[in-house]
Amino acid sequence: MSGREIRILDADVANKIAAGEVIERPASVVKELVENALDAGARRIDIEIRRGGKEYIRVTDDGAGVPAEQVPLAFARHATSKIRSADDLFNVATLGFRGEALPSIAAVAEVEMRTRTADAPGGVRYVVCGGVPGELEPAGAPVGTTVVVRRLFFNTPARYKFLRSESAEARRIADVAARIALAWPQVAFRLVADGRQVFATPGDGDLAGAIRAVYGAAARELVPIAGELNGVQVSGWVSKPDVVFGNRERMSVFLNGRWIQSAALLRAIEQGYDTMLPHGRHPLAVVHLTLDPAAVDVNVHPAKAEVRFKDEGAVFRAVMRAVREALLGTDLIQPVTRARPLEAAGPGVQGPSAPPARHSSAPLIALPASGALAGSPRAAEERPIWPQPEAVSHSHAGAGVAPLPDAASPPADAREQLRALRILGQLHRTYIVGETADGLWIIDQHVAHERVLYERFLEALATGLRDVQRLLIPVAVTLPPSLVGLAEQYAGPLERLGFLLEPFGGASYLVRGVPVELAGADERRLRETLEELLLACEREGRWNPHAAAASLACRAAVKAGQELDAEQMAALVRQLAGADNPFACPHGRPIVVELGRLDLERRFGRR
Repeated sequence: MSGREIRILDADVANKIAAGEVIERPASVVKELVENALDAGARRIDIEIRRGGKEYIRVTDDGAGVPAEQVPLAFARHATSKIRSADDLFNVATLGFRGEALPSIAAVAEVEMRTRTADAPGGVRYVVCGGVPGELEPAGAPVGTTVVVRRLFFNTPARYKFLRSESAEARRIADVAARIALAWPQVAFRLVADGRQVFATPGDGDLAGAIRAVYGAAARELVPIAGELNGVQVSGWVSKPDVVFGNRERMSVFLNGRWIQSAALLRAIEQGYDTMLPHGRHPLAVVHLTLDPAAVDVNVHPAKAEVRFKDEGAVFRAVMRAVREALLGTDLIQPVTRARPLEAAGPGVQGPSAPPARHSSAPLIALPASGALAGSPRAAEERPIWPQPEAVSHSHAGAGVAPLPDAASPPADAREQLRALRILGQLHRTYIVGETADGLWIIDQHVAHERVLYERFLEALATGLRDVQRLLIPVAVTLPPSLVGLAEQYAGPLERLGFLLEPFGGASYLVRGVPVELAGADERRLRETLEELLLACEREGRWNPHAAAASLACRAAVKAGQELDAEQMAALVRQLAGADNPFACPHGRPIVVELGRLDLERRFGRR
């Protein structure tokens, strides 16, 4: 103890300290007032701010209003219409406790409320400045409530000093308002900053319309998601894999109408994209979760932004499965004339686009037709560049492969167009060009083959059934000393991929078998492939079957610049049509782009 006298804080000081726990900045004020309006049954909410909300915030709603005699009580601390007993804290179905935020705001600002209930002949006006109440007086007002907050933190200069610039605070308010608008598409929201309308949602219950109103052109390509698993209902919209951004600002998760912060659920959304999402890029996603309030603790965070689920794993799986099934059930072929993804600078504001992430694998080496590693030179010459088994499915049961949720098939018309594609030829020895009923399809031969092989290698890891090319003359490879232990530790999954390794002393191994797709590879290529697989294990501290399959597929796939004949191109297109996901390579790059028939006609002046 300090030895100083212990005293009860003055009520004014205590109120200011308590206010600081609830009201951190202007965005906190907007959030509390808007949530109160929603709890009052508002169908239309207008938000106006000036100078980043530091000097002026006005929130107007058409909700039930506050009875005149209860207005002063609404500004009393610990007064609420939402909670009656301690048990109610564990079954919260409302957004805020009306009366909890108002005294906190009024303790550090000048607050004016005008309100009227439907059965009242007129409205009332009430002002509280720095915690000091004024007189309740009659005033003209429509049914609903308007709260104006002026001079935030005027009596706590230390807190005011730590506010950011007006533009930064305005962006925070726009973000808060946007997320609440996306949580409540059935309510019309309008945000005005310094006389400029930032966004306005229609309030007709159409979530996609609300998303477009908030994010503009960035939301031009949306895929609906829906599903239920173990009592968790999932709905919402996500962007197609080619509409991605450099951060997660456009990803939102809502629980029973409330925006929540959950890094785990954002990862669930991204994992739903599987390999369709480029590395380091993030989608636009608005995901709504509905589950029993008793299964969630919303009181682990002062602002209820973070929650604790009784079974977070079940929620994670429900979200990932809903996103994955939606994407695999959608035609994701990219039109050539589609505009590049726009990076939205904020709700309703469009910014410049960022280039898509490039695949950063090691340099690709052309696959030889035959070589010393093949069982017989003639067999290697007659073997197709890629074997042609039946279509591979993602049945990753056992063998260390994490199971993926059951996925819906891509649209039949996309697959049918692949099967019916009339191949016209090869462009720049890199692209397969084909005609469809709707236009021209251009297929990247490397990423198409990479997708086919990726799914084949995953199947091999899951089942242990693999076509292995045994070598008549083993090849000795020497690995870096740091990888020696890893080669022995992961000998099992390497063998399921088709690599048969035998210790040969020190850091050397005899390669007695390879995946048939690498038949003909020389010592350097085999060594580099093994090193790449093991280095990934070293970085992650575990065997990642998806990363291993993707890495090996990239190494084994036909390369850009490699000439293919008509039979080889047809075989690749057939295999691609049978893939679980014929739209993107394991690293997220597109496989097919389309030049539509209408685009061609417009360019030639026929339309």
